[in-house]
Amino acid sequence: MKKIILYLVTASMICCYYSCDKENTTGENAAKELCARLERAFRLSSTSNLEQFFIDWNTSVSSNTGGENDITKTIYEIYRTFYNPLDLLILGDWEWGNSLNSSSKYVAVQNKIYYAVAEKELFDTYWRINRDSISDFRPQLDLPKNKVLYLLPEYAKALNAFLGTERSDENWKRYEFLRYQIPILCGHWGWYWHLATHPEISLMLIDTDKTVAKILFRVGYQGGEATLEKNNNTWVITESRATWIE
Repeated sequence: MKKIILYLVTASMICCYYSCDKENTTGENAAKELCARLERAFRLSSTSNLEQFFIDWNTSVSSNTGGENDITKTIYEIYRTFYNPLDLLILGDWEWGNSLNSSSKYVAVQNKIYYAVAEKELFDTYWRINRDSISDFRPQLDLPKNKVLYLLPEYAKALNAFLGTERSDENWKRYEFLRYQIPILCGHWGWYWHLATHPEISLMLIDTDKTVAKILFRVGYQGGEATLEKNNNTWVITESRATWIE
């Protein structure tokens, strides 16, 4: 009996490293190790191992301040006001209502955000405006800390490697295995993954006085635009609506 158990564990580990290695390039050890943990949990059908993976992620990666730059601080403030993935209806009407993220234990915050500073009269021609970005974006949120995951690159690579790039029954089972923990969404036009929990910001526009902002964002297979204004040092959403659907 012990030999059988040892064989099954060994086989699962071999499958694990093969699956994870084929989706990662040499040298990305952190992503491979994370993927290996997911693969072991899946092969053993171990919800406890999977839960521990997400607990460790939640407790080991914390928020950051984003530095002392005024623009960066403003972006962090705006995002904190805007981002409420558990109440999507405050941003508009969506095809899934408020259910997109409601059945998962965690939310995953995008790790990079694009922004531009410009006169607000130019917001409607945002595609002409030069933009910049913040990487390692880990803002504090108005959510319980034990629900928040920060989507560092090694976690994104591990999740993509685990989920795979080809449609198959097994890869769909992998997706369902993770979906109870994190609200990943399969791409609408192929076998790819929206890993960050929506609403996901594609661009944040800030006026030169840092008192008005416009956000372009995605919710599921739809997109929207939101306007925020700063009143008495507090950012408030003044308008938000869905503007497109795939």
